[in-house]
Amino acid sequence: MSQTAAVRLNYELTKPSEVGRGVRQGCLISPTLFNVYAEAMMKEALDDLKEGICVGGELVQSVRYADDQAMTANTEKGLQKILDETNKVVKKYGMKINIK
Repeated sequence: MSQTAAVRLNYELTKPSEVGRGVRQGCLISPTLFNVYAEAMMKEALDDLKEGICVGGELVQSVRYADDQAMTANTEKGLQKILDETNKVVKKYGMKINIK
């Protein structure tokens, strides 16, 4: 795509750098693309797991807001199972989990 980007620092632009992948920051479609990608990963990771907590008769395995996510389970073993499967899938998608 041959895109470049520069950062404004102390009222001056840095030297342009090539954008290797992804969408431009501030692009209107970025949040939608992120949500589609994140939802696909989570669906693949969690669909076959029976771990989570029951809320109103529904199994809740994760709670997501914007780009943050929390996993839920009744036991430590169940939570570890969810995290292991999620980690496996996100690596397959070329992503990594930031635990901070």
